[in-house]
This record gives sequence, structure tokens and C-alpha cells, in this order.
Amino acid sequence: MSSHHCLAAKDKRTAHLNELLVFDLDGTLLNEHEQLSPVTQKALDQLDRLGINWTVATGRMPHGAREALPNLVFKHPQAYKNGVLLWDLNEDTVFSKIPMSQQDAIEVCQRLYAKDIKPWVNTIDHEDNIGAVITGITSDKEKQWSDYLSSQGIRVQQQSDYSTLPEHVLNIFAATNNPAVLDMSEELAHLDGVAVFAGPDMYHAGGYWLDIHHSSGTKGDAVQLIKKQLGADKTICFGDSDNDISMFELADECYAMGQGLDELKAIATATIGSNSEDGIAHFLAQRYGFDL
Repeated sequence: MSSHHCLAAKDKRTAHLNELLVFDLDGTLLNEHEQLSPVTQKALDQLDRLGINWTVATGRMPHGAREALPNLVFKHPQAYKNGVLLWDLNEDTVFSKIPMSQQDAIEVCQRLYAKDIKPWVNTIDHEDNIGAVITGITSDKEKQWSDYLSSQGIRVQQQSDYSTLPEHVLNIFAATNNPAVLDMSEELAHLDGVAVFAGPDMYHAGGYWLDIHHSSGTKGDAVQLIKKQLGADKTICFGDSDNDISMFELADECYAMGQGLDELKAIATATIGSNSEDGIAHFLAQRYGFDL
């Protein structure tokens, strides 16, 4: 190979070091079994070997990401709850948080309860301790979730109603069989400080999920903060759902998963394989020239 070609190859490898790759978790990095497959794990290991920067931006809370990614060591902060919380999972350090207004949070919970939707309220105090609030534990599923949260060091508070809430509410979440959650975006449209995401549960047929938080917290904003901290020149984002739109709109390149929303595919640089086919791993292997 000529010296010119050697320099060109070196420049290409160096250029990748100024990139920041950002992966959504559910429906993107995780497969249909809510797991990181061995093939995708190998691809992430190869990124680390090559010195390529990457992180995640997810609708999950930190403990949910830790459960799904038990063996991963992040080198950069991660975005949780769609960007309202910027956290370093390795050091348990909070870089930024955008709680809902107490008044908005109470109104949201009361409106959900009136529609027979019983939400969990995730909170964060002044010392960055995460907590959870619910109006009584009345089902096996709620008991299991409460026990899990307690096992993660998260204090669960039971209240008789939602007339009062702690000062700092990170988000309001529900997993339910009640399709009324799909109407909540319109129901809460009058609250300017509130963002609503809802849809079918990809892991449980016939179920739905709902996630509500401050409208100023987006994955796009969080990714921009991480990019600035890192000093990266370029962001490349991967996702499958409507909560990924904000980071797609700000990314230099963005890739929608094969099973993702058509709305997201319409603004993507390209569509890649599905999460059940290790779409991320195969894309990365081709882009960066390694074997799986």
C-alpha cells in the first residue's frame, strides 16, 4: 500500500474518534426478549477496542438500564427518562435533571386516576436519591415491582391519593392494559410543561405503556450536552420510536430500526435491520470494518 493510502486509512480511523454514537435501548440495542444479545455485546466491545465513543439515551430509569445491561461499563454519561436525567451509571453521578412542576405532576396523576390508570411516580431529592410513589400496592405485579425497586435501594412510598406529591418528580409512568393511555397526549395538551409518550407494550401483547415528564427534557437536548462535554464533532443516533425524534432531528446521521415507526424512518438517514436481527451489530461491523 502506498504512503498516500496509508495516510488516508489513518485519517479515516482518526475521524471516527470524534464521533459520538447514541443508542436507544428498548427496540434498538435490546432485542425482543429485552436483552442485549451476545452479538450486539461483541459489537459494543469492538467499539471500545477501536476507541469509538458511544452511550445510550433511553426512556428507562438508571436502575432499569442497569438491569438490562448488567455487564456494560460506560465511558460517557447516559441520558435517562428521555433526557430529563443525565447520569453516569458507573459513578452514580447526576449531571443534570429537569423535574416536573409539582402542580403539573399532581394534575397529571389525578387525571390518570380518573381514567382508572394507576401511575407510578418517580422522584429525585436534593441529594439525587431516586424514590417512587404509588397509591397503595394492591396487585401481585405492583408488589413485585415494589420489591424490585427496594432491592435497588429505591424507597417506595404509598399514599392514599395523588393530592400531594414530593417536590421533585422526574416522571410519571404506567404499564397497563387500559388503552386510555393512548389518549393522554390530547388530554394533557393544555399543560405546556408536560411531554407525553404512550404506545403498545413491545414485550407484553395486549399491554400499553405511558411515560410523562417535563417537556424541556428531550433525548436531543441530552445528547447535545454529552456531545459538548466530550468535544465530539459528530453525533450518530439510533432508535425506533417517537421519543427518538428529538435526537434524530439534531444528529449528523440517524438510523431507524427495521421494525421502527414510519414517522422516524421518514427523517432517518437510512433504515437498518430490526432489533430481533441484531441490526445494530451488523451495521456497526460494516461501518467500522470488524467481524462478528
